[in-house]
Amino acid sequence: MRRCILLFALVLPSLALAQTAPQPIGPNGLPSAIGSGVIWTPAMWQAAFEGYVTTDGGAAKNTALTNPVFTGGRASGTDLSAGTVTPFSGASAVGLGKRLGETASVRDFGAAADGTTADDTAVAKAFATALVPDVNFPYSSAGYALATGLANNTLGTWHLNGNLFSGAGVGTPETGGGLFNSTYTNPWNVTTNLKWEFDPAALRQKDHVTNQAVSLECRPNRANPLNPNPNRNWVACIYRGMDSGTGGGPGTSISSEIDNDVLNLSSNSATDYEIDVNFNGKVLDGGWSRGIFLTGGGGTGNNTNSVALDIMHVAYDNSWLPWTTGISIRQTTNMIQLYRTQAVEAGYFLQTFDQNNAETSHLDKNGYAALQGLQLLASSTPVAGTGCKKGAINYDDNYLYVCTSALTYKKVALSAMQ
Repeated sequence: MRRCILLFALVLPSLALAQTAPQPIGPNGLPSAIGSGVIWTPAMWQAAFEGYVTTDGGAAKNTALTNPVFTGGRASGTDLSAGTVTPFSGASAVGLGKRLGETASVRDFGAAADGTTADDTAVAKAFATALVPDVNFPYSSAGYALATGLANNTLGTWHLNGNLFSGAGVGTPETGGGLFNSTYTNPWNVTTNLKWEFDPAALRQKDHVTNQAVSLECRPNRANPLNPNPNRNWVACIYRGMDSGTGGGPGTSISSEIDNDVLNLSSNSATDYEIDVNFNGKVLDGGWSRGIFLTGGGGTGNNTNSVALDIMHVAYDNSWLPWTTGISIRQTTNMIQLYRTQAVEAGYFLQTFDQNNAETSHLDKNGYAALQGLQLLASSTPVAGTGCKKGAINYDDNYLYVCTSALTYKKVALSAMQ
């Protein structure tokens, strides 16, 4: 035992000499000399190390730091509002508080996210951080309770993250009175994950310029020498897809939509969907360019009720409110082309119905027309020796003319008809 104590006594001074300690500050605020017989009080130790924190991949905990600059390491329980960070290599240092505040979290402003406590104040403060804020609702299994909520047209990016929102603040989307996370253009709907509210008309607009709330573009497609076949490069600028899901059957109502565009008309005319196909160069591959291409596929025998293009219109109370024009086609070589692809193919190219759903006419895929009547809007008298297409019909005040072959018309006097 005595040998151990002696050894410790011999080694301890050498350890003390190997270390360098800060010079303590005395009660008078001046440095105190470190010498034989000086006893360091707790106040002297505190003054000596005040403001000195060394972090080398470590952590500084429960420490008040003034204007700290961190390179690696971690700070926990520390006020970093005046700190600076360098977020990326080569980037300029920015205020840590400012950097974290670029995306506001409702939890930063005291949201309880317990599904019971009203979080309206915290939500309002988060959206007040910018004119068009970026606000995050961190996921909570209990969700967020809202007593008053916000207007559902409040500008900003809403990261809803699949949270449950409850309380009077969400309105009544089941009756068309949805607020907060409902779409203001259609308050029957509820947004679950990401909601954007923009005001592009608020920005100053130059002549011949259109302000866009969202712009998504892809660079031009081209041959890629890295492909096994460089000349086959199929790309899609936007792909949206979903499965209709399961559970369907007679009497069920499980409806799925890939896209639902709503345009509410007030005092201004508008266009719901515009597609521009601009011929800025001569197309050399021989393929067809399309404004809209409706296609699909499936297993043999999976026939179902389906319509490639369905156009209808009705007032909110189901009263008569027709489209002025269902389809308008202009400036095309061929207005409409209809094809039969198989010899055994049945059905109609065109079929019409009255208000009682009774058929009024049809044009079948063999070329036969069934009509309740036929009216020739203009009269004309064929000139002898001029060409005509077999089957053409003309009339004037005296005769009905039928072209039986090129350059040949036969006529019947209208006076002979009873």
